[in-house]
Amino acid sequence: MRILTNTTSPYARIARIALAEKGFDISGAEIVNPWGDDAALLKLNTAARVPTLELDNGIPLTESLLILLWLEKKVPQPSLLEGSLDVIISKAGRAMGVIDAMVHVIIGVMQYDPNFGEHKVGLRRRRSIVTGMAALEADPPAYSGGTPSVAVLTTIVALDYLRMRFKDAPWLEPLPRLDALRAQVADRPAYNSTVPYVA
Repeated sequence: MRILTNTTSPYARIARIALAEKGFDISGAEIVNPWGDDAALLKLNTAARVPTLELDNGIPLTESLLILLWLEKKVPQPSLLEGSLDVIISKAGRAMGVIDAMVHVIIGVMQYDPNFGEHKVGLRRRRSIVTGMAALEADPPAYSGGTPSVAVLTTIVALDYLRMRFKDAPWLEPLPRLDALRAQVADRPAYNSTVPYVA
């Protein structure tokens, strides 16, 4: 299996954590620049997005949540959906909404206007970030050991991305319960080997 990723994408990180938790070796992941029309990435994924997986049979898989779906069918145990399915999917959806909002702000700032976050759309995305994280802080995903659910996974990815991209934002509220959840998975190789960073 070939994994195309980058060092910051929360979507790629979701897939990489899920793969690692399912027992796949992610150490050989290839770092690509999705904004640079990387030839290897474009060959497998015309949308030029990460994550992109090339299976051993040459079939490409794209989109983090579709990769998770494939993984759950391909390798049912350990499951990333263990527990109350409704609650897990609900909380994972909330975390994904926060991730999407953050990514839209970052893309707006990097590709269109450095002040994008202060415009109407950027402020709406900020509201989604703040209210989404507040809701997760008020009622974090449950975790008592073992393989973390997709709700825990996406929440931690959202938290780490928030801290990387918006660490000095004046609107950033303390999130002690989510920090405590983060500490619970800190030693898991899938999480500590995929911490995002700006290269």
